Amino acid sequence: METIFILMSRTYVIGHANPDSDSIASAMGYAWLLKERDGSEVIPARAGATNPQTNWILKRLGMEAPFLLTDASPRFESVTRRLDTASPHAPLRDAWAIASRTGGLAPVINDDGTPFGVVTGLSLFQLLTDLTGRREFRQEMQIKEILEVSCRDATDTSVPSFQQSTRIRDVIHRVLREEHNDFLIIDEHGLYVGVASQRDVLNPPRIRVILVDHNEPGQALGALEEAELPALWFLNGLKMLV
Repeated sequence: METIFILMSRTYVIGHANPDSDSIASAMGYAWLLKERDGSEVIPARAGATNPQTNWILKRLGMEAPFLLTDASPRFESVTRRLDTASPHAPLRDAWAIASRTGGLAPVINDDGTPFGVVTGLSLFQLLTDLTGRREFRQEMQIKEILEVSCRDATDTSVPSFQQSTRIRDVIHRVLREEHNDFLIIDEHGLYVGVASQRDVLNPPRIRVILVDHNEPGQALGALEEAELPALWFLNGLKMLV
C-alpha cells in the first residue's frame, strides 16, 4: 500500500473514484487554474489508479499522474510536531534545555533513530523523588549534579507511539483510554518523526478538498464526510456550488 503524506495547508482537487481520463484532466486543469489565478497552494489528486489510456496520455504529454488520495480521513502526520531530541546516554541537562523550549517535553531517541521515550514533567519529578527522597540515607544533591544524570534515568518509556500514516479514527478509542497526554509519532520503519498531543489528536485539521467530475457523493474518495469542502465543482453541467 502506498503511504499517503498530506499537507493540511493545501487544497486538493480530485475527481471520482476509479478515475478515467476526464476525471484526471479535470483535476489537473482546475488545480492549474486556481493556482495561476489565485496563487493558491492547490494540488491535483486522484482517488484511485490511472487506467492504461490515461497513462498513455500522461506519458505522451510528459506529465506525472496526480497525487494519490484515496481517503480524506486525518492521519497522525497532520498533528505531528517535530521536536529536538536527546540521546539516552546524554546528560539530563540536554533534555532540560529542550523541555524548556517545548513546554516540558523532550523526546529521547536511540542512536538508530527509534524512540526510547520522552522526558516529561512527571518523569522528572519521579527522578527527583528517587534521587532526593526523604529517606535518611539519601544525600542531598545540587541541581548541577542532577543535570549530569543520564537522560535514560529520567525518561518515561511507556509513552505510546503511532505511525504517521495511521488514520486517527482507527485508533481513537485507544487514544481516549491512554493516560498520557502526548504520543510519539514514527514512520513506517519505526523511526522518530515527532510528537503529537492528545488535544490535537482529538481535534485534527480537516483536509480541504474540491471535487470535480462528480455526479453524486457516492463517487467520491473515502471518508469525504471528514473533509472540508470549500467548493463542489461538477464538470458535468458546468455548475459551481459554493
